Amino acid sequence: MNYVGQLAGQVFVQVKELYRGLNPATLSGCIDVIVVRQPDGTLQCSPFHVRFGKMGVLRSREKVVDIEINGEPVSLQMKLGENGEAFFVKETENTLEGIPSYLATSPIVSQGVELMEAQLGKGMSRLSDPASLSVQTLSSQQTIGGGGGGMMMKKRRKRRKKARESRGGRMKEESSSSDEDHRLSNQGSESCNAEPLLTPGSVCYRKTLRLTPEQLASLQLKVGPNEVVFSVTTQYQGTCRCQGTIYLWSWDDKIIISDIDGTITRSDTLGHILPTLGKDWTHQGIARLYHRVSQNGYKFMYCSARAIGMADMTRGYLHWVNERGTMLPIGPVLLSPSSLFSALHREVIEKKPERFKIQCLTDVKQLFYPNTEPFYAAFGNRATDVYSYKEVGVPLNRIFTVNPKGELIQEHAKTNISSYGGLCEVVDHVFPLLIRGHVSDVSCPDTFSQFTYWREQLPQVHIPDQVHIPDQVHIKIGEVK
Repeated sequence: MNYVGQLAGQVFVQVKELYRGLNPATLSGCIDVIVVRQPDGTLQCSPFHVRFGKMGVLRSREKVVDIEINGEPVSLQMKLGENGEAFFVKETENTLEGIPSYLATSPIVSQGVELMEAQLGKGMSRLSDPASLSVQTLSSQQTIGGGGGGMMMKKRRKRRKKARESRGGRMKEESSSSDEDHRLSNQGSESCNAEPLLTPGSVCYRKTLRLTPEQLASLQLKVGPNEVVFSVTTQYQGTCRCQGTIYLWSWDDKIIISDIDGTITRSDTLGHILPTLGKDWTHQGIARLYHRVSQNGYKFMYCSARAIGMADMTRGYLHWVNERGTMLPIGPVLLSPSSLFSALHREVIEKKPERFKIQCLTDVKQLFYPNTEPFYAAFGNRATDVYSYKEVGVPLNRIFTVNPKGELIQEHAKTNISSYGGLCEVVDHVFPLLIRGHVSDVSCPDTFSQFTYWREQLPQVHIPDQVHIPDQVHIKIGEVK
């Protein structure tokens, strides 16, 4: 009976470990990245949010993500965590404060293999002698992080673990972290009775979602949109890809913020459903207005509290909007990096998307320093949108909200009700043409604008060279009764 209980316990532990190894994310997607060129020529970027779901990568832990930009592979790689999220690995020196457990990680597998081969090439003779496996060798492997050179250590730890379980010892599960190799290396050090090996000055690895200016410069981005593809290759599911765009802007560009649900679509809830069924649920005149504003030199940024798993569907909808041949201007799509159900609950049920939008827009605003006011205008559909835009410095007279009827309201003068079509008629006054370095950049010169064509010409008045002015002009007040 005791044997049956032990067997059931072992099966339960193995099934639980297998379930914990599965990817909890369902949908794959990535958020567009904004890279801003600073006045000194350096580059700053927004976070790289990439997530692979179980439909593409069932077991996401320790997978390597390859990156292609504009069809060319780059030297940078990302790593997948246990929740399907991708991150860069940054090498740092360990300090006395240490690195938080949720940020600690191990190097990418290819780096660990190279380090292992280098160590094996230096001392093959030491491997034949069991006594040569000292604590120093174990400490070096743990400091590296066990990326690819710890396979033998893993097998030995598994054998020790099975031996302890066969003797009836019930092992307690340690708290899970984002890196399985880091946890296994800690267990191995405890079994060998070794001292803590991460001393100040040793090499550590931590997660990061941003690239350094030097790494961004190595990507050789062009001004404007740059297509990026993140791919993961697995043994049984093949290659899974996530496509996005990296936008290279300048620090002095003027940005127009636009919400999606309820602003481009007619309502929040139906805006998620009807476009997927092929139903046009878009406000009339918005594509023509946005197109005219972009022609005057403004950049568009689409911000929504939708989940990252809806990134491909959201981009597809924005590209699908077509108003008599006029399409929406291209721009980065910034979504919430959270899961689908939490994003829908926050957006539709709680109706509190401002928590995400304020944080997201503040992060983007800091990229344009020393330009403290990069956001020129913003479009939304709720009071929460107005609050978010005010928090990031958008002037109140350039915040516009639209209701399901298509009525456009300017927050500075709420009694002035217009529409997207009405605002398009005075677009050159509300969104004046930006000064550019070259006249050839202007797609629609003032000579051929509607205002110049339809306005009445001023009469020509002949002014003589010499005008006779009377010597005295007598004005008597009170004569006119």
